[in-house]
Amino acid sequence: MKRLVSACLLLLCATFAQAQSLPAFYDVSGVAADDVLNVRAGPGVGNSIIAKLNADASFIEVVAFDETREWARVNVDEASGWVAVRFLDRRLDQPDNQLPRPLICTGTEPFWSLAIDRTATATLDRMDDEPITVATLEPVTSQNRTDHYAIFGQAQTQVFTFMFQRDACTDGMSDRAYGMSVDLFVTEESGVTFLTGCCNLAR
Repeated sequence: MKRLVSACLLLLCATFAQAQSLPAFYDVSGVAADDVLNVRAGPGVGNSIIAKLNADASFIEVVAFDETREWARVNVDEASGWVAVRFLDRRLDQPDNQLPRPLICTGTEPFWSLAIDRTATATLDRMDDEPITVATLEPVTSQNRTDHYAIFGQAQTQVFTFMFQRDACTDGMSDRAYGMSVDLFVTEESGVTFLTGCCNLAR
């Protein structure tokens, strides 16, 4: 009976760990110092190796798990691939019910970028315009969907609303994978501008 209870507790712990929200930072773990962790084109050892992570690699952004939850999708440079979950440890202090910060968000056509700081500030850079520093309020988490967040801010005569969601996102141009999307509304005298994009965790 004790063995059964212990096994159930271990299973529950493993399930809880795997159910934690993404995107999140992980460190490589359990790989020999003179070895590497292979990043594969797909989830499974039968897929080709597209990159390698050092045994001491840290702050690896995991954006998704496969159906078996044995493989994790990660970004390496400008591409994404898959690594075995058993060789990853989730870093501490990454709440599931709060907006992760800092963040770097980008959008295309027109090109723009948004940097969300750890503090209550953000910087919006739109093509052909000067960067705008936005004084923001603290992020608000949806009461019934804790994977949805909002930030409201202002810069001179412009009012900003940033709506974030933890979900798969693609920029339509690169091979990178993203684990968070953003909708951005800029309200000014000339009207409302609506932009969409994807976000990566930053350090």
